[in-house]
Amino acid sequence: MSFPPINMRHRTHLQLQFQTLSPEGILFYASRYLSSRSGDFLSVSLSAGFVQLRYNLGNETIVLQSPQRVDVTGVKWHTVKTGREGNRGFLILDDEAVTRNSSEGTTTLDVSTNIFIGGVSSLNTVSPEAMEKEPVGFTGSIREVIVNGQDLVLTETGALDGANVGDWDGTACGYKVCSNSGYCHPAGLSSFRCICPALWTGSRCQQSVHCVNNLCQHNSVCVHNTTSASYSCMCSLGWVGTYCDQEVTLRTLRFTGNSYLKYKDLKYHSRNLMYTEVALNFSASSGDGLILWMGKAHSEDDDHLAVGLQGGYLKVSVNLGERTALPLVYQKTFCCNYWNYLSIIHNRTLIQVYVNEERVIFEDIDPFERYVAVNYGGEIYLGGFELKRDVASVTSGVFTKGFDGSIKDVFLYRDIRQLDFLQTSEGFNVYQGEE
Repeated sequence: MSFPPINMRHRTHLQLQFQTLSPEGILFYASRYLSSRSGDFLSVSLSAGFVQLRYNLGNETIVLQSPQRVDVTGVKWHTVKTGREGNRGFLILDDEAVTRNSSEGTTTLDVSTNIFIGGVSSLNTVSPEAMEKEPVGFTGSIREVIVNGQDLVLTETGALDGANVGDWDGTACGYKVCSNSGYCHPAGLSSFRCICPALWTGSRCQQSVHCVNNLCQHNSVCVHNTTSASYSCMCSLGWVGTYCDQEVTLRTLRFTGNSYLKYKDLKYHSRNLMYTEVALNFSASSGDGLILWMGKAHSEDDDHLAVGLQGGYLKVSVNLGERTALPLVYQKTFCCNYWNYLSIIHNRTLIQVYVNEERVIFEDIDPFERYVAVNYGGEIYLGGFELKRDVASVTSGVFTKGFDGSIKDVFLYRDIRQLDFLQTSEGFNVYQGEE
């Protein structure tokens, strides 16, 4: 099966679950070119019953091998967590870990082919170094593949292409058909029924029993509370109240740590991306949290200009096109719901940060000026990201959680008007804060 490419340039985190009937076979493969001279590649395979991770970043092939062999009778499910951070590889088979640092050199993986699961469309296009022996396809079942947090849909409609792939157990039940630990009961060859735990209902056990017939309005989200056997409503932007039935004008934005606002800058295509200026007032109730992320935040290679708190200190993160520079930190504690005026100026590679009119950071992050613009795609996040996107994962650990506090008076560049968030924005769990 093949799937569209996923960005793996700086890191590759891969999780697979499989049963096998053979000690040999390709589980996962991606490379720069589909040819014997493949360039960079990353491969996970079985060799003599051992799981191997092999990758080449341009200078040498790194090999990691599991300490134990896998079961080859097709009875036991195995879980592999493997990949690399830069040039440091790791391999965990059923909780037994192996790690290795490669030699000094490049730390990026440049691959452009589709992602291949269980084999490659033409085995003679696999790098000779991707497997210990001649490359062969996998024989067995693969029920889960997660690449850098993206869960591949292992179905006919989820894959781009495939050949000689069939259903493993002969039923319509799949590994993740029923949510929330529901049990899938086959009903003939082409249908199924989910048997749900006591607190869940729905055709796939996707809804809490406490949210059945809920009164949440205006596209709000019902959040169940098992302790009190009740629910609450998480309101969409511009609505408040127990059932999100009260419209509100947001002048001061109040974030709870589980909130986000996404603003679309309609002037993006007329902006000078080599010069960025952002100004706002913020008041923090917690010493950790993402205040602002200016960028698309789809992959770790996307340009961004971001600011938040960590341990009470102000942290600024910048990516101008290659990768995120070392964060800039102002070591003064911000807390206790006091208002602070923050201004960040990016001029080519020069970053200046002002707090309450005092310049606290002045740094040239790339004196060679290899990249000078913040191509933020017109997208700006305040307080966090979409509800199912973890802040630590999206920011690669630069920030750890959503913002708990208030934000107001947000200006972009040198616009004379502050941002009007209800016009071109979306968000959840954002309230009117105190002035």
